[in-house]
Amino acid sequence: MVLAAAAAASAAPQKQAAAPEQPPTAEKAIVQNCDAHKFETTIQLMVDGKPKQSKVRLCGTDGQSDADWIKTLKDAVKKTQASEMPPGAKLQIVAAVNAEIERLSTPALDMPKGADISKLPKSAANTTPERPLSRDYDALPPLPIASNVPPPDVLGAGGLAAMTPRVTLLCALQGDEDRPTDCDSIDKDTVLVLRADDAYPAGLALHFVRHGDERAELTLPALRSGQTAMLRLPAKVCAGVVRSKVEIQASAANAPSGTPAGSVGEYDLRC
Repeated sequence: MVLAAAAAASAAPQKQAAAPEQPPTAEKAIVQNCDAHKFETTIQLMVDGKPKQSKVRLCGTDGQSDADWIKTLKDAVKKTQASEMPPGAKLQIVAAVNAEIERLSTPALDMPKGADISKLPKSAANTTPERPLSRDYDALPPLPIASNVPPPDVLGAGGLAAMTPRVTLLCALQGDEDRPTDCDSIDKDTVLVLRADDAYPAGLALHFVRHGDERAELTLPALRSGQTAMLRLPAKVCAGVVRSKVEIQASAANAPSGTPAGSVGEYDLRC
């Protein structure tokens, strides 16, 4: 297993004494192989007050089974949690690896290789004689006459389906990013910790709105389900005010033009 050292890019490097080389033994002759089992993710780091991206990679070994690969990922989570890497990087890596473990642990549909779905045998339920639908008419409940509940607004511009992105936003103090809490208020020094509750392969756009006027926009790269990203409040949001209200909205980066963004929340703004 290889855990990329890029996750600790923002930490100060420390010198270590080189260990004397030892001849390889049969027990230690384990060859890393990324062809059979590999996991990669990209995390967001704050280096000198600027956001940076860093890749993290895990590789398996030759001959490793799928079950052993899951054990390797679980061991990586434990070692990451016990490591001395920056708290923000640790939080993102653990969330991404846990999401991969959950994905691999979900059984997939088992179909014969090269099978034609049209030639698969019909289920027993389909072999019974069909029953005329007219026999069930009397069993159906009466249709409602009217409803006071308005229809859901699921259409965006041009009649395209527009699903509101599902994200969770937490706030943390600088240097304490591994313990974020609910956002009561946001100021220019607040570290915003955003978790993607769904996967967004094309990325996510965040809109910062003050009294109905969009003041700034941030575009995040592709996010896996459960992956987190840390960001700072754009300086334009505080332009011209000391205290106000800010609403944060989210939309998929590939959403059609004119598609309404979903509200993440409205917060007290202290500049």
